[in-house]
Amino acid sequence: MPRYCAVKLCKNRGGTHSKDKKRISFYPFPLQDEDRLQIWVDNMKREDWAPSRHQYLCSEHFTEDCFDLRWGIRYLKHTSVPTIFPHTPGVSRTKTFQSCN
Repeated sequence: MPRYCAVKLCKNRGGTHSKDKKRISFYPFPLQDEDRLQIWVDNMKREDWAPSRHQYLCSEHFTEDCFDLRWGIRYLKHTSVPTIFPHTPGVSRTKTFQSCN
């Protein structure tokens, strides 16, 4: 099953590249960490919605400091929170809540 980003207005799909030619990666929601999961969903601003284990966010919604690079592979830090979202048409990106520092 192909992966796609669960963020509204985000068209990223598995196998595609970002606008700056970086490879897009996909990350599952932290379903076992309820506090962090709530922050992810709140930042997405999707009302009356809960993610399933089959839904993902793409790397475009995380700042660079949310990742660790090990053996040439980019890993999402366990404390990472997505903060970059296109919430309204005409606004390309907005940052909300906390970052990954």
